[in-house]
Parts: sequence; structure tokens; C-alpha cells
Amino acid sequence: MREHSPAACYRRAVTTASRRPSESTPTPITNPRDVDDIADAIDEAESFALDLEFMTEGRYVAELSLVQVGWGDPQDPEVAAIDPLKVDIDPIVELLEDPEIETMIHSAQADLALLGQQYEARAQGLIDTQIAAAFLGMGDQIGYGPLVQRVTGIELDKGAQFTEWSRRPLSPEQLSYALDDVRYLPRVWDRLRADLDDRDRRGWVDDECERMAETWSRRTPPDEMYMRVRGWNGLNARQLGALRAVAAWREEESLEHNRPPSWLLQDRTMLELCRRPPRDERGLRDVRGMGNGTAQRYGKELLKLIRDGQQDPPDVPRRAPRLPNVGQAWPAILSGIVQTRCREVEVAPRFVATRSDIDDVIAWWLTGDRDAEPDVPLLTTWRRELAGQDVLDWLAGRTTIAVDDSEAGVRIARNSN
Repeated sequence: MREHSPAACYRRAVTTASRRPSESTPTPITNPRDVDDIADAIDEAESFALDLEFMTEGRYVAELSLVQVGWGDPQDPEVAAIDPLKVDIDPIVELLEDPEIETMIHSAQADLALLGQQYEARAQGLIDTQIAAAFLGMGDQIGYGPLVQRVTGIELDKGAQFTEWSRRPLSPEQLSYALDDVRYLPRVWDRLRADLDDRDRRGWVDDECERMAETWSRRTPPDEMYMRVRGWNGLNARQLGALRAVAAWREEESLEHNRPPSWLLQDRTMLELCRRPPRDERGLRDVRGMGNGTAQRYGKELLKLIRDGQQDPPDVPRRAPRLPNVGQAWPAILSGIVQTRCREVEVAPRFVATRSDIDDVIAWWLTGDRDAEPDVPLLTTWRRELAGQDVLDWLAGRTTIAVDDSEAGVRIARNSN
């Protein structure tokens, strides 16, 4: 175990390292045989860096515009940009789905969502370097440029970050920017991995990356989209059935035309439609927020969806029991315990417990069977060791939270009796 923190070591590295200019920029790959050759080389290396450039403006699902990969020697990897507008990238997607191949991505949520939507791909050997950095005291969501500078001392040129990636040809500046996103990622991960191993935290990162891949690679099915409408759980069964039907229709239409759902109906308008359904198309136009174009084009269909949905309501989810007054102040205390332990080891608290996790633990403790612990991440694996057991100990009266002059401001003291 090192006597100094990795975060401090990285800060010192920045002051001594010089900026390295980007390498010469190759032409984007447009030949299927070249894509196969790259995939074979990555398969042999068993590890690669991946980054995507895409366009989101005016679209519901992002439009993939460029795929960058890096593989080989972490200090000097081979890099390539593949043009997905001109060549199939399935060989690269297959690598992402191979559990024997390590896929490095920085801040992977949007990339995973796009690949899941367009290719039905689910990452297997994912390493998100933003998560890895968060487990080494570098902040909750450090950007790629700051992370590269912190680890290597190299300052990246981000001038082409907000350019039009779907236009061709791409400029040398755009390609240089894009390839830098995978040129330094293997080197960064090589360093982060060593420090994670020193701190016995590699398993923590693997666990969180697996959770991210599971969450972001799966798109919510249309018939579950109603639960993403704010206020849905305040409706009765018939209203909920109508909302489920209309929300599923809106999702399918939005995907077909690749336009944001608000293009058809705002959430508030959709909720009002289902709460107080109009009787006819004239009444439909009177609903606040209903556009004339939408009412004219889809009016009859919407009225039928509402009627049919009312007759086929989903099971009304069981409401969480109201906590007794004694538990109303506990979330702040338990959050303080989690934050204290996370600060001690320089880990972002959001990876250990969410507010929902804490609420679930309190509800179980006060109203459930204490011999049957809930399925909450906080009470399993490394999270339990780090903070979950402290939460249980405080609930059981075995510890006390005391104010002190430490950086966290509190300490967790075990009771003597």
C-alpha cells in the first residue's frame, strides 16, 4: 500500500510532463476488409479502447458518425477511425460483446445506449475509465481531457469537440481530435489499473462497470415507458392503462421517425389526456399543449388508444409503506455514514448507495422482516464492507455518530455496552 494517494501522485505528474503533439492523422476506414483486419488485431490483443462520435440534435436516437479504436502497446497504441456511414462495424460490435476482450471507454453511458439501441449490443468486458478514476479519489465525473492531463501530463486539443460529425469529408482537425480519444486511453487505464490493484479496488470497478453495462445497454420497452412520465403513480388503474397505451404509442412513433417524444406529445399533455380523457376530437383539441397537427393527424388513433388502455390497466404497483415518524430523520444520518466512509477511502458516494437504497434499508428495518435483508447493493459485496455494515450497526444501536475535527467532520464510534 502506498503512503501517498494516487490522486496526489497524478497532480504532481501534470507539473512535470510536457504536452505531446498528436500523431499524423490517417484516413477513415471505409473498406470492409480493413475493418476485419482491425478486428482480428484487437482480438489477438484481447483489449482495445473505443470511442464514438455521434449527432444528437433533433434526434431521439443518436446518429452514429464515427468509430475510433485503439489497441496494442498502451504507451504507443495503434489507432484507427472507422466510417460507419460507409462500412459495416459489426466486427467491432462483436468485440464489445466478447467477455474475453477488455473494452475501455471513458464515460460510457451514451456509447452503450447507442450501441444497445442500434445493434442490440450489450458490453461484457467493459472498463469505464471515468468510474475507475472515481474510485481513486479523482472526483465523481472527471472528463477525458482532464484525466489524460492528470495521468500523463498531456494537454489535449478539444477544439473540434462540437463539430458536425455526420458531414463528409471530415477535416484533419476533426480526425486528430477523434483519434486522441483512443490514443491515450490505454495508457491512462494502464496507470489506473496499477493503482486500483495497489488498493485492492479492481473488483469494485469491475462490479460498477458491469452494473453500468446492464443498465445502459438495455432500452426501456415501449410498454414500460409510462413509468418514466412524471406523475404516473398518481393515476388510478383505468387512467394508468390509458397512459401505458399512449406512452407506448408515442415511443414507437418517436423511434420510427427518430424525433424526440415531445415532438408528438409533452408529458404533461399526455398525463392530462389520460387523467381526463376527451370524448371526441373536438375535446382533444381543447387539451392544453395538444398541437393542431398532432390532433388532426392522430386524433382518432389517440382516442382509441385511451379507450382500449382503460380496459386493460396494468397491475397497480404496491406503494411503499409510509415510514413511521421515528424514521423521518434517518436518511440524513445514514447518508452521513456512507459519505464518511467514502471520504476516508476517496470513493464517490454515488457508487456505494443512492438515496433510494437508503430509503429501502430504512423501510425494511422499520416495517420488514429483519432476518431477511433486502436486495440492496449497499448491503452486498464490497459496499457492505465499506459502509453497509456501519449502516446496519447504527440501526441496531451498536454505534454512535459523533462530531469531530476530521476532514469528514464526524466519526463512527462503537458503543461499549
